[in-house]
Amino acid sequence: MLLAPTHTTPRGQVVLQPTYFTSSLFVDPAREDIDHLIQVYIERYGRSPPPQPFVLFKEIWTNRGWTWLHFKAFDARSRDSFLKVTMRLFSERLAESESPLIRAAALFGLYTFFATQPSTSAPPLHALAHLPVTIDMYQSLLKLPDVLNTDLLRPLRPHVIFVLSALQKAQFFLILPPSNLYPLNPRELPREKIMSDVADAYEQVASATTNAPKKKGRPSKHDKVKKSRDALVALDKWLDKTAYTYQPSQAASAEAPQPVTTHILLSHPPSTTRNNYRAKKSEVLEKLEPNYPYVTTEERASGRAALERANRGVVSRLQKIDEEAAARGMEIGGEGGERTGLRRVERAADELGNIGSLGGRGGLLGLLEGAGIGQQGEIKS
Repeated sequence: MLLAPTHTTPRGQVVLQPTYFTSSLFVDPAREDIDHLIQVYIERYGRSPPPQPFVLFKEIWTNRGWTWLHFKAFDARSRDSFLKVTMRLFSERLAESESPLIRAAALFGLYTFFATQPSTSAPPLHALAHLPVTIDMYQSLLKLPDVLNTDLLRPLRPHVIFVLSALQKAQFFLILPPSNLYPLNPRELPREKIMSDVADAYEQVASATTNAPKKKGRPSKHDKVKKSRDALVALDKWLDKTAYTYQPSQAASAEAPQPVTTHILLSHPPSTTRNNYRAKKSEVLEKLEPNYPYVTTEERASGRAALERANRGVVSRLQKIDEEAAARGMEIGGEGGERTGLRRVERAADELGNIGSLGGRGGLLGLLEGAGIGQQGEIKS
């Protein structure tokens, strides 16, 4: 006798669909939680590097409640998506554009989440044995111990080597083609973006005020082009209405300058915002290097090292953006000559520690004062 079909789950049991874990409802908060975990570890580690850095990470992991994360999903299909997405979010912080300390903390989080998967539960929970990673990410990860060569980061090196060896021994990494081929599935996270109630209400109001009847289905190419042209015309009209013309100051030995037309928002400099920024910047630099230009050994190991890591991180990100833009035939920030662009940022970062230069104390923090366009070659402190 044939049995009647039944549900795969008991009646009344709520099961999260796998698409939930690839949507913005899960991905965005998970990224914020991972960023907060890494930031807490960096702050604790920066105060005084512990003799056992991984023990410190496990303490933060436990105190912050990350030990209970594995009990978020129990259904096998949902749990597989949950584990893959969570580990992929940790692996995002392993990119070379991140600072070495952030990469080490993200590696500790990835390994801890993988190694603490429940294996003795009844009924048994689904566990993830392999994580797909691109080959360029894998190669850069193997070079991570070589980057930890400063006095501040050297205690991390044996622990990073042990974690990488344990993951390789477990055959954890599933090597995929290079990242420029987008081999990961889904290609980007979040794959599904959930609109908020405010955005939905705005769309309803916009559609209600439109005279033309709303068509069913997706808009055609003609509708998209027409909408883009209308938006461009509306922008031109708004710029004309908000234009501002002023007469620049006249030099003693120069001819009368021509009137300059700009936007009304640029008619007055943001003095209050600029002064607030300068005050906050001075406060940060005073805490990092209170005795500048006479930097002590302790300040060099903490404050100066933090400034150098921040400068290198920003420069490396801009270099990557510039490479991607050049591959597409675009140029980033080159309209202002020597006063703008990547070259100036690189020069400002190199000025960090040069006594007498505009970026000697803060590097990129001195861009407002003209760092990166001054004289080069000052003596290092």
